[in-house]
Amino acid sequence: MAQGSTFAVMIRQARIVAAELIAAFWPGQSGPEVAQRIERLPMRAQAGVLTGVLGLLFLVSLFAAQFGLVGMALFLAAVFLIIS
Repeated sequence: MAQGSTFAVMIRQARIVAAELIAAFWPGQSGPEVAQRIERLPMRAQAGVLTGVLGLLFLVSLFAAQFGLVGMALFLAAVFLIIS
């Protein structure tokens, strides 16, 4: 996998998002600390963590979509609050 390829950039961004979401619910851990822990895992475990976190985020977004525009706006606001 090339260092500057689009796929590598997508994986890096997904790892950052997953790490920040995990850190938001894990007291005493920051996003970079969680990202380092994820990077130390074997590739298969990294894929499992990323798939699990982003899959859960997708399912929550589908649930929020059931409430229309208001639900999606609240979902987006919640994601921004959690990440920041």
